[in-house]
Amino acid sequence: MLGASVEAITGRLGVGAITFLACFLVADGQQVGVFELVELYGKSASFGIVIALPTAVVTYVLGVITVSLADLIYLPVSALAPLSAYHVRIVSVRGGALLQQLFLENLRNFELLKGASVAFLLLSIGCLAERPNMPSMAIVGGATFGAMALAALSLTFALRSRAHALSLSAHAEAENA
Repeated sequence: MLGASVEAITGRLGVGAITFLACFLVADGQQVGVFELVELYGKSASFGIVIALPTAVVTYVLGVITVSLADLIYLPVSALAPLSAYHVRIVSVRGGALLQQLFLENLRNFELLKGASVAFLLLSIGCLAERPNMPSMAIVGGATFGAMALAALSLTFALRSRAHALSLSAHAEAENA
C-alpha cells in the first residue's frame, strides 16, 4: 500500500495552517494574551526547536479535520457531494494512466478546495474576533471580506474540479463501453 502523496500532505497542512490561524485569532480576540505569550516565548531559541514539530503535527491534524468537516457540512448539497466509488472504479479499471492521473488530481483538488472553503470561513470568524485588538474597523472588515471571498472562490473551483473529475469518469466509461 502506498503512502499519502506530497500534494495530499501539503494540501492538508495548508488547510490546517489557515484553520490554526483562525483558532489563534479567536483565542487572541478573547483578550487572553495569546499573542503576547507567543511573542514572549518565541524569542528563545529552544522554543522554536521544541514547538516546531508539534505545531506541524497539530496543523496537519487540523487540516484533516477541516477537510472531513467540509464533507459533513456540504453533505446536503448534492453538487458538493463526494464522488461515488463507482466513478473511481470506472476510471481505475477502464481509464489509461493519464486519465487516472488527471482524475486523481481533480478529485484531490475537489476535496482540498472544499476544506479550504471551511478554513477560510473559520478565518473570517477569527478576523471578526480580533476586532477588539484592531485600531480600525476597516482592517477587520477588509480581512473578513477577503477571507469570505477566498471561501467563495474555493467553492467555485471545487465545483469545477468535481465536474472535471465526473467528465473524466464519463469519458473512461464511454471509451471502453
